[in-house]
Amino acid sequence: MPDASRQTFRLEPFWRVILRDLDLAGEAVARRAGLPANLFASDPVMVDIEGWAALWDALDATVAEPDLALRLGRVLTLDMFDPAHFAVFCSEHLHQAATRLQRYKRLLGPTRLAIDDQEALALTCSVAGLSLPPVLYGTGELVVWVAMARHATRHHVIPRRVVMPFEPNGQAGFEAYFGVPVTRGANFELVFEADDARRRFLATDASMWSFFEPTLDRRLAELDVHTSMAERVGAALYELLPSGRRQVGDVARAVGSSPRTIQRRLGDEGTTFRAVLDETRAQLAQHYLTRTGLSNSQAAFLLGYDDPNSFYPAFRRWTGMTPQAARAARVPLRD
Repeated sequence: MPDASRQTFRLEPFWRVILRDLDLAGEAVARRAGLPANLFASDPVMVDIEGWAALWDALDATVAEPDLALRLGRVLTLDMFDPAHFAVFCSEHLHQAATRLQRYKRLLGPTRLAIDDQEALALTCSVAGLSLPPVLYGTGELVVWVAMARHATRHHVIPRRVVMPFEPNGQAGFEAYFGVPVTRGANFELVFEADDARRRFLATDASMWSFFEPTLDRRLAELDVHTSMAERVGAALYELLPSGRRQVGDVARAVGSSPRTIQRRLGDEGTTFRAVLDETRAQLAQHYLTRTGLSNSQAAFLLGYDDPNSFYPAFRRWTGMTPQAARAARVPLRD
């Protein structure tokens, strides 16, 4: 499977809005991220995943304010002019908005959205190719969804649960904004009550959606033409594995294909579903064991293993060493 970090993406249009509203020079932020100073002079702005994450970290470090995610959340809600975001504002309610954006989020770069609506509406934010999103992006994404829900319904929606993988700076400010405590978890997650998920958006516009939908579908089709099935499967697995979903049927639903088509396309590309699954797990395992404080059992769980004992022989097969040895050596996986 191609290395996800080498793919390039169009930087979201709202970045120019962010820099303008915060009165920041794009050259300074780009330079701090280790990117060319003239990055924002090009149109479109293209970055790889590492550059994308570095920009978010550089913005966070440049402003150095604990409430920056709250400020950005309000800005982004009002200044999202990309057609994929209009899919949200043309929706009838929050559940439909999340479902639409989950489908079209690939048009916005490496960001992804996972949905669980069995009881309430749970939204999990992730980035293809990264075990966790940048801190500022992850917290800002949660703020955006709450701000959008409140703005679209004109109701002070309070989520059932807000989850972050760390204790945020200025936690009291976040909890005051969300209306509930911020709890610790493996991902950036937001859970809305079922009633709030179906609360009607007051300004929904079905005619506007009928205008945008064909354009978005065409852009998705164009994107898929230039993306290998191995890349699509790998990106889906990055999102699915932490929830234990690892079967080809799970991936088929995520990428909008059938298991048979996935297997056939992977065969045409000279690989198999099992090989892509193993490579994705190997890449994530390397990150978890050498760059985080996760235990071996926690890493195994996030890789979709029900039994940690199954993870150890697999890791040895991928790397030729035990998880403990890899953690101690902090060396990359062998090719």
